Amino acid sequence: MTDAGEGTPGTASTVDVRAAYAQLDGVEPTFLRDVAVALVVSGHDLELDVDLATVDVDAADPWVGRVLGVVRPIARSVSFYAVHPTPVPPPLLPQAVELAMRATDAEFDVAFEVDLTSGTFAARSSVSLGDVEISVDVLGGLLGTALDAAESRLLRYRAAIEAVAAGETSPADAAASARGADLDALAAELSTLDARLSPPSS
Repeated sequence: MTDAGEGTPGTASTVDVRAAYAQLDGVEPTFLRDVAVALVVSGHDLELDVDLATVDVDAADPWVGRVLGVVRPIARSVSFYAVHPTPVPPPLLPQAVELAMRATDAEFDVAFEVDLTSGTFAARSSVSLGDVEISVDVLGGLLGTALDAAESRLLRYRAAIEAVAAGETSPADAAASARGADLDALAAELSTLDARLSPPSS
């Protein structure tokens, strides 16, 4: 496992890229190295496991901790998994699977998964390049967006996951509650914006 230090946020300079490639020189396959470099120069702290072709990236939220990135060099794709730290008890796995399906149906860039063996509940977001060649800057931006999406959706459904895992509510009600909280937050933001844009009363 290789530790890759924290990079400089924003646009990657030539020096940043060269330094990152020098630090990760010899990592094969090259796409795995490109992914690690792109994450480092875009400001992410990570651990790279060459044997497993994974990157373990620090999440923005301390509760999430780390987000696992699984790199598929042949397909040139990366899947990020933000995992709830507490497994779902075996008797409640069917309810957790239903919640994952309902939550996935409400999203367009993230899917939710439940591991029936370990009981882990995860949000997954992916980037797939195929034969498309892009710069380190662009790759870092795409990976950062996918990383943020997985983390933010796990946080969005955190309370719903925990309620279902505790047997406190149904999957349907938990999913509706998570979506309702988002709508309430959006309404509050719109109300604040309207107040700022409204002309002062005379």
